[in-house]
Amino acid sequence: MILSDQTHLPELPPRKKSTGSCEESDISTDHQFFPLRNDIFPCTACGEVFQKPQLLEQHQAIKHAVTQLLDGDSGKNIVDIIFKTGWSCKEKSPEIRRILKIHNSPKILSRFEEYREFVKAKAARNSPIKRRDERCIADGNELLRFYCSTFMCDLGLNRDSSICNQQYCSVCGIIKSGFSPKMDGISTLSTSWRAHMAFPEEIEEEFKFMNVKRAMLVCRVVAGRIGCDLEEDIDKQDRGGSGIHTRLDEEELLVFNPRAVLPCFVIVYTV
Repeated sequence: MILSDQTHLPELPPRKKSTGSCEESDISTDHQFFPLRNDIFPCTACGEVFQKPQLLEQHQAIKHAVTQLLDGDSGKNIVDIIFKTGWSCKEKSPEIRRILKIHNSPKILSRFEEYREFVKAKAARNSPIKRRDERCIADGNELLRFYCSTFMCDLGLNRDSSICNQQYCSVCGIIKSGFSPKMDGISTLSTSWRAHMAFPEEIEEEFKFMNVKRAMLVCRVVAGRIGCDLEEDIDKQDRGGSGIHTRLDEEELLVFNPRAVLPCFVIVYTV
């Protein structure tokens, strides 16, 4: 049958105006077994769906904690050069097995950024502003430092992006929760070679039966105002004064606030 120009199709019933109620949801309320769209939180990396944002964050912090940088990835060559620079003219030379980029959780990242803003604001309140405060005002006197530690799992092997829950796997613990506030200062070094040499070599041999291996963390550190006298620093803090949060001893930067250190890359290597 051919429709003429005068033929009228039956009109569709008018759509209800959106009122923002549950009745206007994409999923009808007649099917209550379907979760509403604002009640599901999918993981953008793997597609797994969660009922609470806290569960999604926990999932991502464990299952998608790291990504292996491959040839051609932006940043891999830079990290490689930075790591190997300190080893020039040394008897031993490292062999990099893999470089992993850390995906810090929003909680760890916000703690670091809030602390950096605190240091910047504190430096800006000083009057008159001294030369050593200029970097603090600009970026909290942020530095790139190295921290050597150990791990016991197959971190990043075969492009695995997850971390383990083993109690004594230090690197995975740092990635998951940040540096522990119970540490008596976090020793960060200016080069990877110095960080490697500062770590006791016998630990790997002593705990070889536990599959202990070493790795290098490349970290951003908010150094703030750097002091040279630890006793003076502690004394100031005990008196309720401003205190200094880091201490420089030759090539070592000792950081007393774990929020000031943000691990960015893990380098698995052998010597």
